[in-house]
Amino acid sequence: MSVDDHMPNVIIINQQYPPETAATGQLTEQLARSLAASGRFDSVTVVCGRAFYSQGDTVGDVALSNETGEVGVRRLWNTTFPKSSLPGKLFNQLTFMLSLLIWHVPKDAKVMVTTAPPLAVVILALKNLLGRFDLTMSVQDLYPDVLVAAGSARANGLMCRALRGAMRWAMASCRRVVTISADMAAHLRLMYGLEGVRVIPNPALAQVRPLPFGAAKLRRGWADRFVVQYSGNFGAAHEYRTLLEVMRILQDHEGILFHISGGGSHYDILRREAGALPGVVFEGYAAVEELPERLSLADLAVVVFDGAFRDVLMPSKYAGILASGRPVLLISGRVNDITRDIQREGIGMSFDHGESEAIAAAIASLAERPHQARAMGRRARALYDREYRAEVAYARYAEVVG
Repeated sequence: MSVDDHMPNVIIINQQYPPETAATGQLTEQLARSLAASGRFDSVTVVCGRAFYSQGDTVGDVALSNETGEVGVRRLWNTTFPKSSLPGKLFNQLTFMLSLLIWHVPKDAKVMVTTAPPLAVVILALKNLLGRFDLTMSVQDLYPDVLVAAGSARANGLMCRALRGAMRWAMASCRRVVTISADMAAHLRLMYGLEGVRVIPNPALAQVRPLPFGAAKLRRGWADRFVVQYSGNFGAAHEYRTLLEVMRILQDHEGILFHISGGGSHYDILRREAGALPGVVFEGYAAVEELPERLSLADLAVVVFDGAFRDVLMPSKYAGILASGRPVLLISGRVNDITRDIQREGIGMSFDHGESEAIAAAIASLAERPHQARAMGRRARALYDREYRAEVAYARYAEVVG
C-alpha cells in the first residue's frame, strides 16, 4: 500500500458514551461502529469521559483492531456528580474539558468533536492552531443559544456575547461543520457566519421497525381505542398546555386514549394536571430494547416543539416515530423541518400552540378514519428509509469525515 492509499485514523469526541444513557452517547456509539465497519478508516476511536448520567460502572480504555469493525474507546478523567445537580453537571463538563486540553491528539488524525460538552470545540480549535489534524464539528445542540431560547440568559448579555464569540471563532476554524436540521444550518449561517454547513438528520436511537397497527394495543387491552402517544423527554423545550387542553376536551371520548410515556419537568406537571382524567395513561421511559413495542402502541404520535428552540435543537423522538411507521401530530409555534416534512410528504398534521379545539377535532376525525392514519404511517416510514435511516445518515458522515 502506498502512502497515498493510507487510510486515516478517526477520533470522535463526545463526553457521553455507553454505559451512559444520554442520547448523544448512544448516537456516538452508532456512528463510531458504522464508521469502523465501513472499512474506509484505519482505526476509529471514541474519546469520552467517565459515566455520570447512568451512575453505572465506568468501562476502561479499550484498544481494538478495526479489522473486526470494532471501536477503540479512550476515557478521560472527569468528576461524576449526578446529573440532577446542575453545579455538579457543569463541573463534570469542566473537568472533562481540562482533561481534553491535556490529552494529546495524534498528528494527521481525522477528528470529529460534538457539542457534548458545548465548548469542547473551543478546546480542539486551540489545540489545532498549528493545523496538525483535520477537525470537523457536529452540532447536535447549540450553546449559548439554547440558554437564550429557554430564557436562562440574555442574548446581548456579556456571557452570551463572549460564548458566541468563542464558538464563532472555533467553528470557523473547523474544516467542516455538520448539523441535524435545515433550521439549525440557517441559524449557523445567520448568527455565526458559517457557509456550507452540511445537514445530516439523526436516525432513531433504537432499531425501530414498523410493527402492525393494533398488535401491541391488543396485548394491552386497548384494541378498541385510538391511541395518541407522546413518547420521550417532556421538558422545558416542550410546551405542555396545548396537549393538556386537548386531553380535557376529549376526556369523554371513549374511543380515544392518550398514552404519555417518558419523563421530564413538563411530564411531571402534565401528570399532576391530567393524571385523574379518564382516557389518559402515564408511563415512564421505555428501555431501548422495549422501544419498538412501545412506539407501536400509537395510532398517532405527538411531537411538541417550542418555537423558541427551532434553530438550536431538533427533537430526537421524531426519527423514532418515522421509523415506527406512525403518523405525526406536531404542535409547534413556528414552521420547522418537521412541518415541512408533514406538508411535503403527507405524514401527519401540524398545529400551532394554543389550537387545542382544532387539534381535538382533527384527532376525533382521524380516529373515525384509521385507514388514513395508516396511510400516513406508511409514508412516514418511506421518508425514514429515504432520509433518516441509520445507514443513510452514517454513510453521509463517512463522506464528510473521509
